[in-house]
Amino acid sequence: MAFQLAPFLAQSVPGVGALGAIVGGSGALAQNLKKHKDGEMETNEVVVETAKEAAGAGVATAVSAFTVGLVGGGLVVSVGTAFAAAVAGKYVWDRGMDYIEGENDHAPLLDEDILKS
Repeated sequence: MAFQLAPFLAQSVPGVGALGAIVGGSGALAQNLKKHKDGEMETNEVVVETAKEAAGAGVATAVSAFTVGLVGGGLVVSVGTAFAAAVAGKYVWDRGMDYIEGENDHAPLLDEDILKS
């Protein structure tokens, strides 16, 4: 019998988050490869941006799954909760990345030269 990845990952919140990271990272990589091909991104930028998006999608998916588990409810409530929690999780992730990279009014926590090396 073949290994079934999605049902295996769906058994836990971290597993659901990992599945979200795979899907989100795949979408990000597809977009970033096009930008790389068009000369808009360097190879290292593709790697860093894809990893950030994959992690952010994983976090948002895990937050969504956890929140739906807490709230419960029927299909409509669960879908609405999942959507709202995923949006909130991804928003917080993105703002955190902006803060770390210094793309706001605060001092950067990471030096840009570190990301380029």
